[in-house]
Amino acid sequence: MTERVADFHRLESRLRLTGSLIAHTALRIGAGGGLDGVDLPVIKDAAGRPFIPGASLKGALRSTIEALVRAIDGRAAGVWACDPLADKDDAFASRSCGYHAHGQRLSVDPELHCAACRLFGSHVVASHVRFCDALLRLSNEDLKTGRIPVEVRDGVSIDRDLRRARSARKYDFEVVSPGAEFSVEVFIENPQPWLMGLLAMSFDQLSEGFTALGGFTSRGLGRVTFIWTSIASTTARALLRGEPGTIRTGPAVEAQLHEWRDALAGKVREVV
Repeated sequence: MTERVADFHRLESRLRLTGSLIAHTALRIGAGGGLDGVDLPVIKDAAGRPFIPGASLKGALRSTIEALVRAIDGRAAGVWACDPLADKDDAFASRSCGYHAHGQRLSVDPELHCAACRLFGSHVVASHVRFCDALLRLSNEDLKTGRIPVEVRDGVSIDRDLRRARSARKYDFEVVSPGAEFSVEVFIENPQPWLMGLLAMSFDQLSEGFTALGGFTSRGLGRVTFIWTSIASTTARALLRGEPGTIRTGPAVEAQLHEWRDALAGKVREVV
C-alpha cells in the first residue's frame, strides 16, 4: 500500500524535540560582508547575539540524508532520494519528485516522493519538519559581563598557481567561539517512525563529526553535537479532548530515538 504524503488535511500526531546544540569547534554562519567593521561577520539577532537559522540546520540535515539514501537502491520500499539538480533530459523519476509521466507530458503527483521530500518537503508538498532558529544560551557570568562568544580571525586568499598569498587579499572573519551552546527546537507533523529514523540518523552524523555545520568546514569549523533533553508528543484526539500529551525525558529520549533508528533499519532491510 502506498504511503500518503500530502496528509496535512488530517492531523494524526505531532512531536516536539527539545535540546541543545554545542559547538565543539568554532562555528560560522555568515551574514554577508561589510557589517560591524568585519569583512565576513556571522549572522546575529537584534541584540547582537549570534544564532543559527533554522534553514541552515535543515539544509545540513537534508543533504546528509540525501547523500546516504542515494547509496542504496531502495526505491521499491520508498527509501530513495531524488536529484533536483540532474540534467533535464534524465528520467523524471531521478530528476525531481512529484512528477508522473502521461505520454509526452508530466503531471504533478504528490504521492511520488522520495524519502527526503517526504520528510523535508518539495515544490508541491510542505515539509513535515519545522526547525526553529537556534538561539544562543548565555551563562549568568556572560549576562553580567555582556560577553558575547564571538571572535575575529584572520584569513588570506591563496593564489593556487603561484602557491602563495595573493597581494592585498588579507581579510578577517567572525566565528562563534568553541563551547557556545544554542537551544534547539524541532517540530514534526504526522511523523512516521522510519522517517524519524532518518532524522535521528542525520543528527547522529553531525554529532559524530561526519557532517559539519556552516561555512569554512574544510578549515575545521562547524563541528557540533546535539543533546536532546525531551520529546513531547500528542495526537489530535488528545488535543480536542483537552488532554495533556506525553513528555519523555532522560533515558526515555534515547530509547525513543533508538526505536526510530530500528524502524529505519527494518525498512532498509526490505530492499538491501
